Amino acid sequence: MRTTNGIKYISSNLIERAGVTHAFLSRVGGRSSAPFDTLNFDDRDTDTGENIEENNLRIRNAFEISTPVATVNQVHGKAVFLLDSSTVDTKADADAIITRMTGAAIGVLTADCVPILVLDPVRKAVAAIHAGWKGTVKLIAKETVDAMRLSFNSDAGDLVAAIGPHIGPCCYSVGAEVADEFRRSFGENPACLELSGAGAKADLGEANVSALLSAGLRRENISFEPVCTSCNNSLFFSYRKDNGRTGRQLSFIALR
Repeated sequence: MRTTNGIKYISSNLIERAGVTHAFLSRVGGRSSAPFDTLNFDDRDTDTGENIEENNLRIRNAFEISTPVATVNQVHGKAVFLLDSSTVDTKADADAIITRMTGAAIGVLTADCVPILVLDPVRKAVAAIHAGWKGTVKLIAKETVDAMRLSFNSDAGDLVAAIGPHIGPCCYSVGAEVADEFRRSFGENPACLELSGAGAKADLGEANVSALLSAGLRRENISFEPVCTSCNNSLFFSYRKDNGRTGRQLSFIALR
């Protein structure tokens, strides 16, 4: 865990080596009040617009980002939004963003779901992915890699991906319906789904590693932070731990 201007965050050594600005932000370092305390970026509940604006400003100042971080209306699907000069003012319904725009910063909001940041160091392109359980079983990570291949001619073997803090299998029990969805997408892979009594525990992080590998990424090019947002609720927003009323932390990546 690192700290900049009072803001606590996690970064990926793989992306850092390429000199690309990015962060998996914690909930620490903002101005929002409980239950959104303090570095909240979600304006869908009753946190004030002034707080959200101030939190965004603090991030831009701390990480020297020249433009607002572009996000999407996350809908737990598998749509991928291409941010370019023609769509820069669009707020799309999607769960991943890809771009090659110099100076652009893109991000996703999470509170237990999986944030994934992807870098193509060869084609100078980036992606930000939001993967809840629905997006995970719909293989949103693979869909994003495919979109980068189509839009930027990216080679999956060149891509670097970082998986940030999310709810771990220690705290993520699922019912039979969700377990069946995991089996349909990932087979009987015990790394993705572990039977536990009458139910099961799903590992969203490992499932997305599996999706990235199936898209052609090399395992050594995937970093994985096994930090559970529910277990570490003082540092991260957790939808389950906070009983559905909580903020959202931002994970972002920026092109200079």
